[in-house]
Amino acid sequence: MKIEDMIMVSIDDHVIEPPDVFENHMPEKYKADGPKFVRLENGLDQWVFQGEVMGTTGLGAVASWPRDEWSFEPVGHAEMRPGCYDIHERIRDMNANGVLASINFPTASGFAGAWLAGKPDKKLGAIAVSAYNDWQIDEIAGQY
Repeated sequence: MKIEDMIMVSIDDHVIEPPDVFENHMPEKYKADGPKFVRLENGLDQWVFQGEVMGTTGLGAVASWPRDEWSFEPVGHAEMRPGCYDIHERIRDMNANGVLASINFPTASGFAGAWLAGKPDKKLGAIAVSAYNDWQIDEIAGQY
């Protein structure tokens, strides 16, 4: 088999939640209390939900970075390759790399929505997880 005939499936990708994910998918009556995207003066981005803060580590968005720049330090969306958070840019990157499909793990929401669901208001946490899932279906999987 020639390498040109191979189909590549990436099984360990991460998606960075875009700033509007919860604003666009939380039910209207819960939007005010839902997760909020906050850009700090130093250019870093954070999610704030029920009084807790979650940043984005560099390791979640190292696509195209030189290996010696990989770190656990937080980064802002402006430092990331757009394919980390924009599905159309991700598809362009996948096509350029010969990747047919990928499994995208969450970042800020946590695996299985653990960061969202583990908050004191369990009902609001479950609603946020549902909004995240709706985003994945509507704006990620449903686009292609």
